[in-house]
Amino acid sequence: MIQLTELQSMRDTLQRAIFSGTRRVQFTDRAVEYNTIDDMRKALADIDTAIATTSGTMPSSFSLAMHSRD
Repeated sequence: MIQLTELQSMRDTLQRAIFSGTRRVQFTDRAVEYNTIDDMRKALADIDTAIATTSGTMPSSFSLAMHSRD
């Protein structure tokens, strides 16, 4: 299993790439080139889930309901 510090480093690297518009990311031992920014965001969400699982905290979630009177 990947260590928490490595997951956090991967998250930081991926987030920097997303903000800069770069689709190629160099991690410790490999480089990854994503097809789209959406692919990168999905990978970032997966990393966030792995961080939450590894650290024993699950990310908060919420539901939004909208009502209108017509």
